[in-house]
Amino acid sequence: AKDKEIDAIQKEIDEQSKVVNELMDKQSSQRGQVEKLVEERDAIKAKIDEAYAEKSNLWTEFRSKTNDWYNNQRAIKAQRQIQYEEEKKRRDEEHAAWLKKKEEEELKKVPYEEEMSLCDYLADYLTKTYLAEGKAAQKEKDEELEKKGKEDVVAVKDDPFAGMVARKKKNDDEEIYFGKGKGGKKTKSSKNSSKSNKAPTFSLNIDLFEQFGLLNLTPPTNLEAVESSVEELKAKKVWYSEQPRGSVPTARDIREANKNKEAENNKKAQGSRKGNNGKKGNFSISSDDFVPLGGGSVTVGSSEAANSNWGKPDSAEASE
Repeated sequence: AKDKEIDAIQKEIDEQSKVVNELMDKQSSQRGQVEKLVEERDAIKAKIDEAYAEKSNLWTEFRSKTNDWYNNQRAIKAQRQIQYEEEKKRRDEEHAAWLKKKEEEELKKVPYEEEMSLCDYLADYLTKTYLAEGKAAQKEKDEELEKKGKEDVVAVKDDPFAGMVARKKKNDDEEIYFGKGKGGKKTKSSKNSSKSNKAPTFSLNIDLFEQFGLLNLTPPTNLEAVESSVEELKAKKVWYSEQPRGSVPTARDIREANKNKEAENNKKAQGSRKGNNGKKGNFSISSDDFVPLGGGSVTVGSSEAANSNWGKPDSAEASE
């Protein structure tokens, strides 16, 4: 009976040994696969290390070339700065030489020559245009030119038109023969005579107002004030001739000051329009923006009185 138990146990041992051997065989086969995977892993890792090394080399090369580029740009910028400074120095020297030359030329000129010439021009314009003596002088000058032109004319010999008589047009003859029609028609001679006898109309353009303002004078507003204005211009010319250079503002200085003031006023007006957010403001004709044109001698305190009378006819013109 014991032998049978031993045989049975031995049989179980053999079966279990067979299972263990199968497991060992299977494990040995798997160990071979693991070793193969480890080898593949090591190969891939070696490739990754090579790629990282190549990347590091490329990055190092890139940084080196980038530094070279920046250094080159800095050198170019420094060279351009040197050239700019040299060019600026040369231009400053040329500008200084030009200013010095201009100043020397100005010193050679008569002080306030432009202002005195402007006085002569305005006085001559008013005299020839509105004063009787100016018209007489201009007429005398025209007669001298006409006389000189007649003296220069050469007499024509063997004139083919000798003996011919000039006649008027048919319409003119009929107009004179039949006299005036309904309402009366004026002939050309009557029209010319009416034009010549008509008194000159007084008017000044904006440029003349501005030129009077450059001289700090008030322009004339009617025919009666022309003669006194001419005398003021002559006295102003004498006054300019007695002033030392640089003692009073020139016409150029006044023009620049007016231009700067106008630019400042425009800037303020734009700012006020932006402040109103596009809303229309109240229109006031009594503001300083609507002061009537006048010379530079008008004071600030008289602007309100000038605004109150602006647009109304002058007393002298109303009497006429």
